[in-house]
Amino acid sequence: MSLQSRIQDVYPEFTQSEKQLAEYFLNHLQEVCTSSAKDLAEKVGTSAPTIVRFSRTLGYSGFPALKMDILMSEKSDVMDLTQELTENETVARLVSTMYSHRLATLDHVRGLIDEATTEKAVAALCKANTVYLCGIGGSSIVCQDFQQKLSRIGIRTIHVQDAHVMMTMMTGIQEGDVLVAVSYSGETKEVIETVRIAKEKNATVLSISQLGKTSLNRLSDLQFYVPSEENTIRAGAISSRDSSLFICDTIYLSLVSCHLEENRLVLQQTRKWTSRL
Repeated sequence: MSLQSRIQDVYPEFTQSEKQLAEYFLNHLQEVCTSSAKDLAEKVGTSAPTIVRFSRTLGYSGFPALKMDILMSEKSDVMDLTQELTENETVARLVSTMYSHRLATLDHVRGLIDEATTEKAVAALCKANTVYLCGIGGSSIVCQDFQQKLSRIGIRTIHVQDAHVMMTMMTGIQEGDVLVAVSYSGETKEVIETVRIAKEKNATVLSISQLGKTSLNRLSDLQFYVPSEENTIRAGAISSRDSSLFICDTIYLSLVSCHLEENRLVLQQTRKWTSRL
């Protein structure tokens, strides 16, 4: 995902000073690539920590990752699904449109996945006594899928679709446990309140939300981002679901690979047990 795409996703949420910084970055790409955070800060009249924070606001692990993204010149913007549809669309064209949309979405989210954050998430999940999963509506589908995968490799998980029941289940969460919170908007009230409880209990919060200064991103310890897209005809819900599942699958496969042979045996055993049904 290109720097320009990331800035476009969250530009309306920027403060005036952040907008000025964003415009400088876009208009001086070569200069940004060849400058240190300190040197660039002096040129734009700010501080090096501000440059680093701005980079992280855009979903990068830091300023070096932002510069690397510019150098790679990735161009993988998610197509506007609604603009591709016509009245009384044929099934054949719908299939083609959805296929292209999904490919673009996955290419987009691939650029948002930070390797260091993924490694920290895997380490936290490995150490956790229990993993709690929280999501409402379409996000609940993502939680159910992730719960199934984690359970099959022996990780104890808790997920219920009812928000009130989920909040009562949080009485058992403790330090060292992990809460995986999924909310495309990053502002879902039930999810935010569940996260606040987890934070009060010193649990680690792993979030999946759209890029930007959402309440969920601010409260989380480890942030994963999905592309932003307009919600007309539920296009945003479609892309966020696909993106969230992609992120969860990446984390799951990273977990499996940590103890590959052991997990292969566990998966074979669970497959044998379920085949009895």
